[in-house]
Amino acid sequence: MSTQLNILLGGAGLIGTALGRALGDRGEEIKTYDLKTGVDLREYEPEDIGPDTYYWFLAWDVGGAKYIMDNSQQLSILQHNLSLCQKIFGWLEKREARYTFVSSQMVGYPNAYGVTKAVGETWAKLVGQGLITRLWNCYDAEEPAQRSHVIPDLLVQARSGTIRLLTSGEERRQFLHADDVAHALILQRDIGQPLADVTSGDWVSIRNVAEVIGQQLNAHVVPSQQRGYESLVEPSNWLQGWQPTIDLAAGLAKVIERMKSNGWM
Repeated sequence: MSTQLNILLGGAGLIGTALGRALGDRGEEIKTYDLKTGVDLREYEPEDIGPDTYYWFLAWDVGGAKYIMDNSQQLSILQHNLSLCQKIFGWLEKREARYTFVSSQMVGYPNAYGVTKAVGETWAKLVGQGLITRLWNCYDAEEPAQRSHVIPDLLVQARSGTIRLLTSGEERRQFLHADDVAHALILQRDIGQPLADVTSGDWVSIRNVAEVIGQQLNAHVVPSQQRGYESLVEPSNWLQGWQPTIDLAAGLAKVIERMKSNGWM
């Protein structure tokens, strides 16, 4: 099933950028609206193009663990994401739109990020013709900043020859490259699966990820004594007919290349 137009709400982020590339490769038209490009979707409503339009609800106040677990950010994350839900789901319902809401395996986790993802999933089940995608840990090239995720942060550290972990590195994640995520999102749209878990299925420790990066960039890994958090939720609603194609080592190599080409390393 093809669409005339894809509206990427929050399309300038990590997932949206990869999704835009994948849709473009298929010859599909896209329009992107994002706070990074000056469009605040808590206030702005895109023009209603027509019934063949597909919407991707990616916009969210999110970042790596250092951001979403920061106690000083919880109220602003809560307010921001609830405002996005109120505004965007409002006009999606009015348009009886087809869309995908991108959620997380942290849905329901007891912080502002997890709570608002739970609210978003509930809203998506009640409004329009919405699909829900749950992601574990999506990664790709990203400019290091307050909200950047662990892999870009580790890559930047590796330039010095030493990767100093903020934790012991024993905490585990399931990592999936953004290009794999993008293809999974499109497949779910095309087959109409209401809820899909999209992840690699492999639990990998942060320390192991750092060591693979160290091997690729000739850097030494130094863990700390502090324990990191884990949210070991196993996928149970696998996306039908889909498998990841990019393993961790190959994915990290792709990220290194993109980080260098963007001047972020």
